[in-house]
Amino acid sequence: MSSKVEDEYRTGPFRPYGVQSRIRKANELSKKDFGILLFLTSISFLRIYKIYQPANIVFDEIHILRYVQHYFKGTFSVDVHPPLGKLIYFILAKLGHFDPDADFEFIGQPYSNVPYTLMRLFSGVCGILTVNLAYFTVRLDYDYLVSLFAAALVLFENSLTTQSKFILLDSALILGQALTIYYFSLLCRAEPERQWWWVYVIATGLSLGWTISIKLTGFYTLLWVGIFTLLDSYQLLGDLTISTFKWFRILFYKFFTLLILPLTIYLSLWKVHFDLLPFEGPNSGLISPRLRSTFQGYSASPLEVLYGSTVTIKHNSLEKYLHSHDKIYPRGTQLQQVSLYGHEDPNNEWVVELPRKFYEHKHFNQTRAVKDGEYIRLYHKATGRYLHVSDVRPPISEHDYSKEMNCNATRGLLGNTEYEFKLRILNKKPHAVNNLPMIKLRATETVFMLVSRDQKCNLISHHDKLPSWGDYQNEVLCVSESTIPNSLWYIETNSHPRLDDKSPHADFGHVSFWTKVWDLHQAMFRVNSDFTAPHKSSSRPESWPFLLKGVAYFQSLPQYTSLTEHTSQIYYLGNVVTYILSFIVILITMIKLAFHGLRNLNPYVFYLDPEEKRMFYTNTLQYVAGWILHYWPYFFMRRNLYAHHYLPALYFAILNLGEYLNYQNRYVRVPLMVAVLATAVYCFVEFTPLIYGSEWTVAKCVAHKWFSSWNMDCMTYGG
Repeated sequence: MSSKVEDEYRTGPFRPYGVQSRIRKANELSKKDFGILLFLTSISFLRIYKIYQPANIVFDEIHILRYVQHYFKGTFSVDVHPPLGKLIYFILAKLGHFDPDADFEFIGQPYSNVPYTLMRLFSGVCGILTVNLAYFTVRLDYDYLVSLFAAALVLFENSLTTQSKFILLDSALILGQALTIYYFSLLCRAEPERQWWWVYVIATGLSLGWTISIKLTGFYTLLWVGIFTLLDSYQLLGDLTISTFKWFRILFYKFFTLLILPLTIYLSLWKVHFDLLPFEGPNSGLISPRLRSTFQGYSASPLEVLYGSTVTIKHNSLEKYLHSHDKIYPRGTQLQQVSLYGHEDPNNEWVVELPRKFYEHKHFNQTRAVKDGEYIRLYHKATGRYLHVSDVRPPISEHDYSKEMNCNATRGLLGNTEYEFKLRILNKKPHAVNNLPMIKLRATETVFMLVSRDQKCNLISHHDKLPSWGDYQNEVLCVSESTIPNSLWYIETNSHPRLDDKSPHADFGHVSFWTKVWDLHQAMFRVNSDFTAPHKSSSRPESWPFLLKGVAYFQSLPQYTSLTEHTSQIYYLGNVVTYILSFIVILITMIKLAFHGLRNLNPYVFYLDPEEKRMFYTNTLQYVAGWILHYWPYFFMRRNLYAHHYLPALYFAILNLGEYLNYQNRYVRVPLMVAVLATAVYCFVEFTPLIYGSEWTVAKCVAHKWFSSWNMDCMTYGG
């Protein structure tokens, strides 16, 4: 062995073993690095160039602004993302004298009394720091050239630049991911329990806390760190210079700082979130009554449901209301639609009636309770019709055993059994009084089924949505042999003149912080999976690497554009060269890693690879695994996806591209890097009008439709 290899490996009883603290050492930064970083940072100010334009709401800025409003007013709202990013924007809004009463109605609306430039600067600074972190990460192992190359690819990436110009969460997410990768790489190179090892392990934990608290997809980064922490611990187990006790101690420290610390940060921010939002808000219908009961302004319903009670009925698992409105089915019976709706609405209200008696004010002096096994009718108050089953196939479920649910007839028809449903009480909610028999129907406590008297089928709903003619609301139907979860319902609100404040009301007891977090996360997942309405800009995982879809972020509206102003649009696109080339290199690297792994499966041969080769396979394994973890899960998501959802995977792909090109022959790699970077810069410059909303012409716009699926509106520049 050479002296260098002897320093890294020692002779064991059966085979050489690695001294892990000596195998990988990070390069130290020099004055030249700081000069390069100063140069890189100065160019990175492209991230905030003309960040004040347009002075209008762009794309999902409208959602962030509405959430910031909720923080000002203290009203609860449901979002699919954790609170950190919105809290930061809330702080910036307070510093900039944000008007909490402003109306944010539509994309393109001009800003008024909103410090949007200050709020956008946060996103821009995150983008600038990410460029520097890309340089730092690659510089740990390699020279200035490849580090500058990788950082420049991040800098001149159209999609990353677009995201960092607006009040969005993705730039902050990518910054957290870049910080995590950098500090975790340093951690893997540091000698355990030394001074800098402690700095790196804590910094990695804090970075993970930031990442998972910006977006839930940050948990993919947490999983990535977890996998390679276990792999690194396994490698450390083979180092005979480390005792078993020390190994367990190191593992405990990593578990605490890389899992417990991030989760503590994550949960602490939820505590802040709940403290800032003490009142019920417009999205309260999306959450469980148990969580609603913790907010000020919540009015508990009487428990006992009487005939004549006005109720709202919720699906037990989807947490949406049984709903009807005056629209009809375009086929089938062409009767009034019945569906599930996620928000509070007068069209969610039903009156519980006896089969042969309808209720008006003169009947409200009766107090007959609704009981298990009884037949009831449900009268829709807003439209004056009854819930009804027809023996025809539902509009989108084609099974023979499925029947259409609709609303039909008026109060003039009594005794028709087609409108009657048998109430079958099956279970209780956790907060229900346990010593009561399941005989009477009780609001918020009783879980029940509704069985059609004539058709012998169960009222159900599921995730499938009606088309546009049904406003993309969930289908409700009647099924003969339904699955239990789909056919369970409960009463959320209940009112009756004979039930007053002295009547027993729903009591959820003390709702713990953990229960609140659990219920809210269930609501977040339900809302996230509900984004299934078709959209022309959605981008499925199989099309994303080839950049087949962009997203229209902003377009000048004639009513807000004066004769002296140029028309413009912001259209989200990635850099064609970077996207396609990095994806091809990912596939090539996967093949190389597979063959390298098969070679090392031989237990009788120990390969002492050169340092350069070891670094290449170690780094690319991390980058490819990161790319897979941040890309592959989207194949299993039902919801609409857009190009910006895959940005974390893109960052890993860019680092891998730099690693792969640097591993090529020294006479080839420099020309390759120059060629790739030059074409990437060319693509960036060519599409700057779509990034910055600058002047363009119809002809140039049409000429830049390199793919037929790119749907930017070139007629924007026709004025």
